[in-house]
Amino acid sequence: MKRIRLVTGLIATNVYLIGDETTGEAAVIDPAANCRGILAEAEKNGLTVGKILLTHGHFDHIGAADELSAVTGAEIYVSAPDAELLSDGNKNGSLLFLRRAVVCRSTARIFHDGDVISVGGIHLSVLYTPGHTRGSVCFFAREDGICESVFTGDTVFADGYGRTDLYGGDGAALERSLAMLLPRLAGKMICPGHGEPKRFGEI
Repeated sequence: MKRIRLVTGLIATNVYLIGDETTGEAAVIDPAANCRGILAEAEKNGLTVGKILLTHGHFDHIGAADELSAVTGAEIYVSAPDAELLSDGNKNGSLLFLRRAVVCRSTARIFHDGDVISVGGIHLSVLYTPGHTRGSVCFFAREDGICESVFTGDTVFADGYGRTDLYGGDGAALERSLAMLLPRLAGKMICPGHGEPKRFGEI
């Protein structure tokens, strides 16, 4: 699996481009901004973006989703609880932080806890981890049956955990999610929504 990280947007959000090096199929996780840069990186690496996956619906993770979908034809995937955030600047935080609405108006496909989304020979298992938002998820990426990387969005960072004081945040839910999630991260590369990726245990 090819995994490429781009840091974009006003809050330095990590955008991940993951691709099957054999088929060239690729997905973008959390396209925060800079659609042109994402596409240039994909082209440079011989990848074709076919899916857009959102760990949650906050503005700093969705800013380029509409444009990227329009240019590539890629479908956007989001959890059911966070679908409402995509088109609502109050709920996704953009009006609070930017004083302008950042929205995604494209029709999104809904995934559920336990679903598996395939990108060529890469299989991403969806794990619901509510707390930062009601519909926050982590993606466990498996290739040849081995899970090496976990894309944690704003649930887990290298130096802590996501805030719970925004719309849909729930501290008790996050505690339950972490109790369930952390034992599953042993030995895996944690790819968070902000900050450096690190192997769990080095955090």
